[in-house]
Amino acid sequence: MSARLWSLGVLLVAVGVAAHVVGWDRLLWIPRVVIDSFVWVPAAIIDAIRSSPATSGIIALGILLMVVSRLVGRRKGQGGG
Repeated sequence: MSARLWSLGVLLVAVGVAAHVVGWDRLLWIPRVVIDSFVWVPAAIIDAIRSSPATSGIIALGILLMVVSRLVGRRKGQGGG
């Protein structure tokens, strides 16, 4: 518990120093860009599905087959152990 508190204290001091040196606007620019990316990606996926549902279906089926293949491979690896 003590080590976690120490680490949290170090993190807060580092954030405080960084905010003092570069300012909060610049410091918070990176999280804003990341959040904007999280909003942009789902919107792009929805637009792609609307513009070409057949292609999106083929891609989704391919992803599904890759996931199933990975799951089957793990089961064989555990059972044969």
